[in-house]
This record gives sequence, structure tokens and C-alpha cells, in this order.
Amino acid sequence: MTRVHVMLFGLLIFSALAVVNSQHKARKLYAQLQYQQTLEKRYEEEWGQLKLEQSTLSMQARIEKVAIDQLHMNTPAATRIQVLNHETSSRPSEKSLTP
Repeated sequence: MTRVHVMLFGLLIFSALAVVNSQHKARKLYAQLQYQQTLEKRYEEEWGQLKLEQSTLSMQARIEKVAIDQLHMNTPAATRIQVLNHETSSRPSEKSLTP
């Protein structure tokens, strides 16, 4: 009988340790999940801010202002504008190359 009791006691201890180990792993995984969810919220907030910044920076009026103020660009005179059609010859004439 004692041998059976020792064997059952050993199985009980093994079972208890297995429960403790699995609970520890579950708590660890839950802590990781919470951390990842916090990161996700931060990244979503940053993504929203970047989208807003991109839409601000890509507005046509701002692009024109930067082109004029910082790059010193201006609209060419109407006589300097050439419109090319795809249907016409692919090589420009000698006349259009000279200023």
C-alpha cells in the first residue's frame, strides 16, 4: 500500500507543478498580449498623425508656395510652353529644340 501511496503522491506533485507551470506561461503570454496591444494603439496614433502630415504637405497651394519661395520657380511665359501629342511624330523637330 505504501508504494501505491508514494506513487500517487509523486503523480500529485507532478500534476501540481504542471498546473503552476501552465499558469505561469499563460500569465506571461497575457502580459505580452497587453504590451503588443499598447504598441498597436501607439502605432495607429502615429499612422494617423503621419497621414495628416502627408495630406498637409501634399496640398497644391503649399507645393506652389515652396516652388516659388524656396526653389525660385515660376510659370513660364505662354510662348515657351509646348504641348506634345502622342499621335504626332516621336522626334521633336529642330525648330522646337532652339530657344
